[in-house]
Amino acid sequence: MIVVVMGVSGCGKTTVGKNLATKLGLPYFDADDFHSELNIKKMQSAIPLTDEDRRPWLESIAEEMRSWDKEKGAVLACSALKEMYRKVFNQTIKNIHWVYLNGDFDLIKSRLENRAGHYMKSDLLKSQFDTLEIPDYGIHIDIKEEPASIVKKIMNKLNLSEKSFFGIIGLGVMGQSLALNIADNNFSLSVYNRAVEGEEKIVEEFLVKNKNKRISGFTKINGFVDSLETPRKILIMIKAGKALDDVIEQLLPHLNEGDVLIDGGNSHFSDTLKRYQFLSSKGIHFVGSGISGGEEGARKGPSIMPGGSKEGYAKIAEVLEAISAKDKSNNPCCTYMGPDGSGHFVKMIHNGMEYAEMQFLSEIYGLLRTTMTNDEISEVFEDWQKGELSSYLLDISAKILKKKEGKDYLLDLVLDQAGNKGTGCWSSIAALELGQPTTVMTSALFARYISSFKSERSNLSQKIAVSITTELPNIDKLKNAYLFVKWINHQQGFALIKAYSEDKKWQLNLSEISRIWTNGCIIKSALMEECVDYFKREKNLFDLEEIIDLLSSLESSTKEVLHFALEKRISLNSFSTAFDYWISMTTQQSTANMIQAQRDYFGAHTFQRIDQPENQYFHSNWGVDD
Repeated sequence: MIVVVMGVSGCGKTTVGKNLATKLGLPYFDADDFHSELNIKKMQSAIPLTDEDRRPWLESIAEEMRSWDKEKGAVLACSALKEMYRKVFNQTIKNIHWVYLNGDFDLIKSRLENRAGHYMKSDLLKSQFDTLEIPDYGIHIDIKEEPASIVKKIMNKLNLSEKSFFGIIGLGVMGQSLALNIADNNFSLSVYNRAVEGEEKIVEEFLVKNKNKRISGFTKINGFVDSLETPRKILIMIKAGKALDDVIEQLLPHLNEGDVLIDGGNSHFSDTLKRYQFLSSKGIHFVGSGISGGEEGARKGPSIMPGGSKEGYAKIAEVLEAISAKDKSNNPCCTYMGPDGSGHFVKMIHNGMEYAEMQFLSEIYGLLRTTMTNDEISEVFEDWQKGELSSYLLDISAKILKKKEGKDYLLDLVLDQAGNKGTGCWSSIAALELGQPTTVMTSALFARYISSFKSERSNLSQKIAVSITTELPNIDKLKNAYLFVKWINHQQGFALIKAYSEDKKWQLNLSEISRIWTNGCIIKSALMEECVDYFKREKNLFDLEEIIDLLSSLESSTKEVLHFALEKRISLNSFSTAFDYWISMTTQQSTANMIQAQRDYFGAHTFQRIDQPENQYFHSNWGVDD
């Protein structure tokens, strides 16, 4: 095994290389020792070496590498700043493990200035950074950590650690997909699944199917915990509620202070807070993490929303950030949300917004299917997917419409009775508790509830005469209306996050939340990309003049679409709710004065007056004229 530890001078190649060589039981070599006297004199005189100066040096090292490779191997510390330099080595030895030590200029400069007796002066550092061509392969390690920690990570990435770096409990669909994602990112892994009736062979079959990956499997909790290096980092992927609490109780006798437990399921954020407080009292870090993207996202890169112990997150960040989706700038769609239950809260609101986005598309489908075929509707969706309405849900809806089973469209064979797992309901309850009008996600939730009354709907439909329409709605106006309701949904969802953040003093970053929702999650969209920048400027979309102008310009199209649907007796429940919210929020004089008068009439609840200060309250004897 040949391991080359590379980077600019001052990054710690020598220290890391020597420690790594000791751990691996391999000889250590420093590439600087192979420089000619002429090269050394140039560097001592602050004269940068040219490529021609370096070629004989590189070739002499390459010759040495052949002999090292014939033995048991070696660890070499070498700057190897350019790809052309690395090619000299790669052409000599087929299997080189490259380790790039990454650090910023200021940090490395300070290290050089504090280091005595070395011929590389800090004023040469800039030329090295200018020369550096960062490899897009190998192991990349941040040098901010202690050398021992860096060596430990390199050992893990090389799959040479005696114990697993990370553990997963629960090998359901999501658990298995995340496990493979983690293994593919070069983290050694242990997995556990209970061996109860019906699940006896889950671990065995998973290991057989993935025998080429470095994964250890267990059906005994003590063996699983013992297989993990400390501090232990365990992701729990099981059903929320009592089952999760039972697993935590089983784990506790085997854990040490400083270990980290991560709940990756859809737990209610208030339960996460309780578990966080309980485990903190035991010295265990607890991280409640929302994970969005379904089976495919878990396997290829989900959006991850961790909250809870910040210290705990620091210990697991490299794993979660490595397996997450990446945004347009290649940054991980994973970031620390905030304390206690904030991670699961953000995921909960994500799911509420998801309900609304799904309902919008189902209502558009319901409107268009009266006069268009499934293929024709799919073509409309595919056209919209090319522009500002682009989204994951729009894309899969276009594909769903085309799927056939024999001669039949599969969608036409699906029962119109939608299920839900509770998170949509939780979002609405949270909004009600804080007095936030998340009317769109709530209307989408009720639409699912109504769909469950299949027999009642079928019976009642027989009693109503409905004329069949042949008139096609205006597609351009429908497109505008769809953009309108999407913005309303995002306004309401983020307003709820903002309100809860302020109430709980979580200090949630709306721009960062938008960013990690731009890829990997179910509600990723072009519109979400815009929100990243918008929330850097304001914390409320309605405080942005361009949003108000846009919604104002889309109002007439939305109104015409709703009028068309009402005339044709087609339900656009969530569209109607979004439009009503907009009208209500942009109307100066509401009808709440009548509500206040009624409350004062029958309950003496008092009211405020427009001609008196707001902090004064009045009661009237409404039944008698003054």
